[in-house]
Amino acid sequence: MHRKIFIDQLKRSKKTVVYFWLLLIAATFFVTSMNLYYNSTSNLQLSENTFSTLAVTELYGEVDRYGELVERNSEEHIGYQPVGVRGYDISKIIDSEAVRSYDLRTQYGAYIEECPAMLYLPQVLSDGTEIPEWTMRSNNVIRFRIQAKEPLELKYHYDPNSLKTYHFGLNVLDEAGGCFDYPEKMLYSDLGFKPEEWEAHAQDIKAFNQTEDTDRLILYPDVEYVAILRRHGSWLWNEEGTLKYTTTSDGISTNFDLAVPLQDYQNLRLTYDGGREGLEYEVGDTPFPIQRWEDVQNDPKLKAYFEDLWQDIHVQQYTHNVVATNDVTSIPAFHLGNTALCEGRLITEEEYESGAKVCLISKDVAESQQWKIGDKLNMKLFESDYIPNAPFVPDEAIYDAEKTPFVDEGEYEIVGIYESYPSAGNTELAPDTLEVPSFAIFVPTNSIAKPREQKDVMVHGSTFSVKIKNGSVEEFVQDMEANGVTTGGKGEYTPKFTFYDQGYSAVKSSLLSMNNTAKLLLLLSSILLLIICVLVAYFFWQNQRQTVGIFRLLGGTKKQAVSAVLLCAMVLTILGSAAGGIGGYGLAYIVGHGIMQENIEEIEMDMSQDNDISALTEQQSNIRIKADLPVTLQACGAVLLFPAFLLGFAVPDIKREPRELLPKNK
Repeated sequence: MHRKIFIDQLKRSKKTVVYFWLLLIAATFFVTSMNLYYNSTSNLQLSENTFSTLAVTELYGEVDRYGELVERNSEEHIGYQPVGVRGYDISKIIDSEAVRSYDLRTQYGAYIEECPAMLYLPQVLSDGTEIPEWTMRSNNVIRFRIQAKEPLELKYHYDPNSLKTYHFGLNVLDEAGGCFDYPEKMLYSDLGFKPEEWEAHAQDIKAFNQTEDTDRLILYPDVEYVAILRRHGSWLWNEEGTLKYTTTSDGISTNFDLAVPLQDYQNLRLTYDGGREGLEYEVGDTPFPIQRWEDVQNDPKLKAYFEDLWQDIHVQQYTHNVVATNDVTSIPAFHLGNTALCEGRLITEEEYESGAKVCLISKDVAESQQWKIGDKLNMKLFESDYIPNAPFVPDEAIYDAEKTPFVDEGEYEIVGIYESYPSAGNTELAPDTLEVPSFAIFVPTNSIAKPREQKDVMVHGSTFSVKIKNGSVEEFVQDMEANGVTTGGKGEYTPKFTFYDQGYSAVKSSLLSMNNTAKLLLLLSSILLLIICVLVAYFFWQNQRQTVGIFRLLGGTKKQAVSAVLLCAMVLTILGSAAGGIGGYGLAYIVGHGIMQENIEEIEMDMSQDNDISALTEQQSNIRIKADLPVTLQACGAVLLFPAFLLGFAVPDIKREPRELLPKNK
């Protein structure tokens, strides 16, 4: 009953409307500024997390044709060039305070049973029809007989300017790949040998022919042969699930070229002076790449050689390229946005740290292998030195059971499929570092039981990149100079960095401006809220003193009086903060949305000049001002200062005698 007296008095007082509007204005202003501040701070953090700055490293030096440091102008010197360096000490780079993370990617081969590693190279006809053809990525070994009643002579011919072709029939009895369906006719030209190479095998040719002829190969009916062939194509999948060799219009297919298998390369060395395919290698004392099967079976050494090679080539046909990484977004192509997910998701930070058995594959591989998200690939891994898409190294991992044994095995789940688009940007002299081979499979480095030691890894623009803190390019450069990294000391490789800012520098200025404005508004609204709460509390209590005095004279207790006054104050607080919260919520959305729209347009204009805007596009729906309900409720709660101050004014007076609370002239 005693509370009703105070509520009725509150309803009758015209000052109640004034108190309500003052609290509403204070709450509206404070809710709006709180939302603006919260969102501007969140946008700064979001932009920090969304955008990143990548430093791609190229190692330069006065080098010889193998990338080794030499004296300038010496006989071996070929110039000041960017090269790949095995075991380069990256500690001085990654120890910089400006570095957030780094990624030194390592290469592996992965044997995946029943999944031949073919290159998908569709043939487009004049009418636009696309024929889905595949090309082999390695050698193959076949065991065969010729289809003839008389000896067949394959004459050696070599003329790079005039390629003559001949054909012959054969019956392939077996092949190392285990997935190829060879035709009954094959073409050949020079048998895959240059003149000097052919001449070097003169004695082998005589033994093979069982004659003194050295200008031809003589094949006899009913004799089995084993031959090592170059990689060749094109192939089509047939109904039996094997790869059938495509044929020409007259039914003859190509190509019968003999080759030294990749497994027999010795002293494989990278070259940087424009040498053939950027690769120099020596071949040891290896057998002639075509032999009589009977001779092979009767010679223990020859038999062991072909048995080992047969197994190696079988694995090679099912070997896929694997790149172990700590962060796929540190790969330049992913960072720049010209390689991105088209299905699934990226590998998470937790999966990188825990070494989860997950992987990313390309769209091309997914289509050619008929793999999809959720499939699990049983991969046997071996170490490799291939560098993805670099022009001077093999584009596949080479398996040799003796030199490259399997180091790990696991079942990897496909969680994402990526697709590459035309590249954007380039480094100084190594644009290939910005490409991603369409057949690479990316896995977390920690998923491999025994990661490779850093001293054994090739440091190159395509394998090593550093993420630095946004806006810290100058700090990073100064650290490199202070640590002597970029000073180019004699007898040292000098790293040069190309920086790729996704646009944080363009976004930061606008967002900081908004944040500073929001801070100022928050300060002003806080002061206004404090003043209004103090004044309303003071005058409200002054308006209630007489009612409290009369109430106590009529027998009311101090506790009843204070609780009744606080109840009235809480009613005003709830009504004022609720109305102010609704008004502030809407005002924050309308005003903030308009301000942010102008900033987004300005940001896009700035970024379109020098930056890739893919990161902004992905997060644009989040980088904006929007009213937040939890923030609004918290801001409304600040109006509780009014009853708190009211209690402060009431406590000293409530202790007085009731008559002291009445006006002195009454």
